[in-house]
Amino acid sequence: MPYNNSYGMPTLCQLQRRMHRLWQEHFKLVVLFSQMRLANFQTDSQESIQKILAVQEESSNLMQHILDFFQTLTDGPCENDG
Repeated sequence: MPYNNSYGMPTLCQLQRRMHRLWQEHFKLVVLFSQMRLANFQTDSQESIQKILAVQEESSNLMQHILDFFQTLTDGPCENDG
Protein backbone atom coordinates (compact mmCIF):
# COMPACT_ATOMS: atom_id res chain seq x y z
CA MET A 1 0.00 0.00 0.00
CA PRO A 2 1.59 3.33 -0.99
CA TYR A 3 1.93 5.95 1.67
CA ASN A 4 1.04 9.56 1.01
CA ASN A 5 2.18 11.35 4.10
CA SER A 6 5.44 12.25 5.74
CA TYR A 7 5.01 9.70 8.53
CA GLY A 8 5.10 6.68 6.23
CA MET A 9 1.50 5.75 7.13
CA PRO A 10 -1.50 5.22 4.86
CA THR A 11 -4.02 8.02 4.63
CA LEU A 12 -7.53 7.75 6.01
CA CYS A 13 -8.91 7.53 2.49
CA GLN A 14 -6.57 4.62 1.66
CA LEU A 15 -7.58 2.82 4.83
CA GLN A 16 -11.26 3.36 4.05
CA ARG A 17 -10.84 1.93 0.52
CA ARG A 18 -8.98 -1.07 1.91
CA MET A 19 -11.61 -1.61 4.58
CA HIS A 20 -14.34 -1.36 1.96
CA ARG A 21 -12.66 -4.05 -0.19
CA LEU A 22 -12.20 -6.29 2.85
CA TRP A 23 -15.86 -5.92 3.83
CA GLN A 24 -16.90 -6.77 0.29
CA GLU A 25 -14.77 -9.91 0.37
CA HIS A 26 -16.11 -10.80 3.80
CA PHE A 27 -19.73 -10.55 2.66
CA LYS A 28 -19.02 -12.55 -0.50
CA LEU A 29 -17.69 -15.32 1.74
CA VAL A 30 -20.68 -15.03 4.08
CA VAL A 31 -23.02 -15.42 1.09
CA LEU A 32 -21.10 -18.45 -0.21
CA PHE A 33 -21.12 -20.04 3.24
CA SER A 34 -24.85 -19.41 3.60
CA GLN A 35 -25.53 -20.90 0.18
CA MET A 36 -23.51 -23.97 1.10
CA ARG A 37 -25.44 -24.37 4.37
CA LEU A 38 -28.74 -23.98 2.52
CA ALA A 39 -27.73 -26.62 -0.03
CA ASN A 40 -26.76 -28.99 2.79
CA PHE A 41 -30.05 -28.32 4.56
CA GLN A 42 -31.99 -29.00 1.35
CA THR A 43 -30.09 -32.26 0.82
CA ASP A 44 -30.76 -33.34 4.42
CA SER A 45 -34.40 -32.37 4.02
CA GLN A 46 -34.79 -34.49 0.89
CA GLU A 47 -33.16 -37.44 2.64
CA SER A 48 -35.54 -37.02 5.57
CA ILE A 49 -38.53 -36.91 3.24
CA GLN A 50 -37.40 -40.15 1.59
CA LYS A 51 -37.02 -41.81 5.00
CA ILE A 52 -40.48 -40.64 6.05
CA LEU A 53 -42.00 -42.01 2.85
CA ALA A 54 -40.25 -45.34 3.40
CA VAL A 55 -41.55 -45.53 6.99
CA GLN A 56 -45.07 -44.64 5.82
CA GLU A 57 -44.96 -47.39 3.21
CA GLU A 58 -43.67 -49.95 5.70
CA SER A 59 -46.31 -48.87 8.21
CA SER A 60 -49.01 -49.26 5.58
CA ASN A 61 -47.72 -52.74 4.72
CA LEU A 62 -47.68 -53.75 8.38
CA MET A 63 -51.21 -52.42 8.87
CA GLN A 64 -52.36 -54.47 5.88
CA HIS A 65 -50.76 -57.60 7.36
CA ILE A 66 -52.55 -56.96 10.66
CA LEU A 67 -55.86 -56.46 8.87
CA ASP A 68 -55.30 -59.63 6.86
CA PHE A 69 -54.55 -61.52 10.08
CA PHE A 70 -57.76 -60.31 11.74
CA GLN A 71 -59.69 -61.17 8.61
CA THR A 72 -58.49 -64.78 8.84
CA LEU A 73 -59.74 -64.93 12.42
CA THR A 74 -63.28 -63.99 11.41
CA ASP A 75 -63.48 -66.01 8.19
CA GLY A 76 -63.82 -69.45 9.69
CA PRO A 77 -66.55 -70.82 11.93
CA CYS A 78 -65.84 -70.87 15.62
CA GLU A 79 -65.81 -74.41 17.08
CA ASN A 80 -66.87 -73.36 20.55
CA ASP A 81 -69.94 -71.35 19.45
CA GLY A 82 -72.97 -72.94 20.47
